[in-house]
Amino acid sequence: MMGGSLALAAQERAGTEAVVGYDSDPTALQEALELGVITETAQSAAAAAAGADLTVISTPVTTIPGLVEECITGDPPTRAITDLGSTKTNVMRGLSERARALFVGGHPMRGAADSGVRYARTGLFEGATYFLCTTSQVSPELYGMVQQFVADLGAKPTHIEPLAHDRITAAVSHLPHVVANALMEHAGSVSGGGRRALQCAGASFSDLTRIAGANPPMWKDIFLENRDALAASLEALAAYLADFSDTLASGDVARVVNAIESAGAYREEMLQYADITPDTLYKVTVWVSDTPGVIAKVMTALGEAEINVEDLTMHHINRAVGGDLEVFVSGRDTAERAAELLGGLGFPSTVNPHGDDAE
Repeated sequence: MMGGSLALAAQERAGTEAVVGYDSDPTALQEALELGVITETAQSAAAAAAGADLTVISTPVTTIPGLVEECITGDPPTRAITDLGSTKTNVMRGLSERARALFVGGHPMRGAADSGVRYARTGLFEGATYFLCTTSQVSPELYGMVQQFVADLGAKPTHIEPLAHDRITAAVSHLPHVVANALMEHAGSVSGGGRRALQCAGASFSDLTRIAGANPPMWKDIFLENRDALAASLEALAAYLADFSDTLASGDVARVVNAIESAGAYREEMLQYADITPDTLYKVTVWVSDTPGVIAKVMTALGEAEINVEDLTMHHINRAVGGDLEVFVSGRDTAERAAELLGGLGFPSTVNPHGDDAE
């Protein structure tokens, strides 16, 4: 999905005429060709990299150093090599001197729970922070080429040192996966009144655990490759949870409120950086049936009314009931106009300020 999305964006946004692909799975490689994700296939990584302006490796992190070494043997040699791996320190430590001179480590802070080239999409990296890590052997010209390519994809190239990269990704990318897995493990073991907790889960639990169990082979490698930084984040989180547990036990109302308000302030900072103003963001909750094309009807109606959607989330309950489509827009007036419009089309809707959840 990640490599395929980059290949599509390279063709449609960066003016790339030829994308030669290789995959150890012949079926996946053929699917990529049929979908137009790549323009031709190769029989090996070295053959795919031969003569390329840029070679991109999108594979499990433990395989990246070996593939970089293979790709530099292509004849004629590739001009530059990058990757999409979620860890950087061990990847870059594992490279030979020759490989270091051609390699610019890359990691777009964007992804999805679905794996496979069929889920590739051109706009995946639009507006995303795209980390780039270099070694002292990489020339400014080569780094500049990779940086411009990333910008052409619609992402924001951001230089960072490997250790700093791994510390940040441990906190905002790897730790959430561990927490989602832990929440599912915990809830899966809880029952009461003859019902399992998982049978009663609402939207907040569903949102928090969306990534639970994602791609075990890939995430196993990521966790182990970034074990030091991830362990440090887990220890910090465990300390926070232990402190909050003590706060609850003591009945300290002020500290409970302070913890919630502090988290809210940090979330506002995150949203503001993403150019979303939290205090003007409103949620329009739309009930939709489980029928083909219903979400398209909602989005088409909003688009025709020139109502810009900042974000959206779908909470599916079951096939009989359908679910709630949460559409986030800027401004109360816009939200109320959207709710009135959709209500008139047979989609019951409610409006709440962003973050004002009943559950």
